Amino acid sequence: MLFGLFAGLGISLVARSLFRILQSQLERLPLGRRNAANAGLFFVSGVAAWVLAGLAVNALTGAGLHIFSRDALGSIAITGGLALVIGLAFVSFERLKDRLAASVARLKEVEFAERELQLARSLQSRLLPPAEIEGEGYRVAARNLPARVVAGDFYDVFRLADGAIGLTVADVAGKGMAASLIMASAKARLPLLAADRPAEEALRELNRVLAAELSPREFVALAFARFDPASGSVALANAGLPDPYLLRRGEPPRPLVVPGPRLPLGARGEVFYESLQLRLEPGDRLLMFTDGLAEAPTPAGEPLGYAALAGLMSMDGDAAAPLIWLDGFLERVREKSGPTLEDDWTALVVERSSL
Repeated sequence: MLFGLFAGLGISLVARSLFRILQSQLERLPLGRRNAANAGLFFVSGVAAWVLAGLAVNALTGAGLHIFSRDALGSIAITGGLALVIGLAFVSFERLKDRLAASVARLKEVEFAERELQLARSLQSRLLPPAEIEGEGYRVAARNLPARVVAGDFYDVFRLADGAIGLTVADVAGKGMAASLIMASAKARLPLLAADRPAEEALRELNRVLAAELSPREFVALAFARFDPASGSVALANAGLPDPYLLRRGEPPRPLVVPGPRLPLGARGEVFYESLQLRLEPGDRLLMFTDGLAEAPTPAGEPLGYAALAGLMSMDGDAAAPLIWLDGFLERVREKSGPTLEDDWTALVVERSSL
């Protein structure tokens, strides 16, 4: 029993010592050679433990064990084999433990990423106005449909000091918390910059601010309309979004092409945006949207396209409220494309109503 105790302690002591000495060399070996080296070290540990145990027992008890005799060779081999089995089991356990630790770390990363996305989506939803807004002389409806948890798109509706209504639809490059923070920055600044500036100058100034803050791969495609419900006049500026459409009963949807440069905000330090002036008659609607709708893939794998998208915008015979019409329009786009969104969809429609 005393011999077995010393043998077990010897195996542990010798194996630990050998692995500490040779650890750096073992880690450099390929996996197959490393496994063979581990097996050899464990067997050597068992043999060395047998010798140490015999010496210790002889020293303590004077038993006179013949540890190097021919009869002892079988026991030495058994002890070495036992050390080999125990050692390999230990190595397997350590590897399993490392794998479990790596799996737990990956799960924590995934959980953290999911929490970040949920936080970003919560932040985004709090910043967006209601889906339906109505005031004297106008009705606004908007939808923001994310392809994933967090949308890179946003919209905004705000009243300006002169009685005009500011209408914005934007697409922020990127996803997640970073895109949400850019969105929050652009959304907070535009109403302040547009308060005493024409639409095109507001975009010029916002572009200067964002170009100084954003990295080369970060930018914001944004369309901004300054709408006066009393007169129906609209000043439309566009920095990289698809052309908005004028919807008028009895006429085909008309794209509104803003002149001048169309670079997204933040892409270049100085861009001289221009604006398009138009007038909404009572019952007319202005539709602004992000490119996710036109680029939605059809069952054939091709983008839906702007011509097909315009064919889904008709208001003929449709006296539905803006939000009902907008939901119907988005449903028609979904029917032509598919149930899964490949990119975010954001659309805003404003109708000039009778005063």
